[in-house]
Amino acid sequence: MRYRIDLAYHGAGFHGWQRQPHLRTVQGELELWLARLLASAQRIAITGAGRTDAGVHATGMVAHFDADQVFDCDQLTMRLHAALPPDLVVSRISPAGQDFHARYSAIARTYEYAITNRRAPFGRDRVWFLPGPLDPTALEDAAAAVIGPHDFSGFCIAASRKEHGTCHVTHSEWRSHGDLLICRVRADRFLHMMVCLLVGTMVDVGRGRWSPDRVREILDTGDIRLCGGTAPAYGLTLVAVEYPGSSGQNPISIEIPQPGPFLGGAQ
Repeated sequence: MRYRIDLAYHGAGFHGWQRQPHLRTVQGELELWLARLLASAQRIAITGAGRTDAGVHATGMVAHFDADQVFDCDQLTMRLHAALPPDLVVSRISPAGQDFHARYSAIARTYEYAITNRRAPFGRDRVWFLPGPLDPTALEDAAAAVIGPHDFSGFCIAASRKEHGTCHVTHSEWRSHGDLLICRVRADRFLHMMVCLLVGTMVDVGRGRWSPDRVREILDTGDIRLCGGTAPAYGLTLVAVEYPGSSGQNPISIEIPQPGPFLGGAQ
């Protein structure tokens, strides 16, 4: 039987998603506790919709695993609630067809990146503190430049570049919510460090260091040396993974009001 897992995690305490020897990872923690609770003599192999880096959070991650036995999904979910540490929450386990694959069946993923220019003692490991104003028009123009199918090789760490860097971005915008500026990007796939490099470059555009044409130049040339600084991973959250026939809404979501139009720089 194949099972789907919907989960969320606070990335600060993990060395990313992927299992690594002697390091605490989301995949490793899940596999450990599932094997214990299912009393499995063999390792339970979990496949995620993506491999988030160290420090990156998720409110809408999806994964799957295969198991020989049939079990009560609700009961296993409750047992995981009790067993797992507080920075890792499984909201639902459900049966899935054998043709379902958490990674390859996904048709879109959505990330949000949060920035604030107000220093605060709470939430500092989920939001990038960035003093000073940003030009809203420049940010909007830079975000609009990435919409569509493009080769994003220039926004990917060179050592991890794939055969092709084409991603189709269907949504890219900045919104304000109180003291927060939120960059929301939706695409069919993402390259390694793509969102952090995009946000770092857009911030330099918003500061007036470059014009929005800089983003287009990086897309055209594929030259990562033209990027701005890389935004820190802790401001990034995977908020949704979509599959054919789904609404794109996962059981866990960021519980804040819908951000309004970005009308001005941070105050």
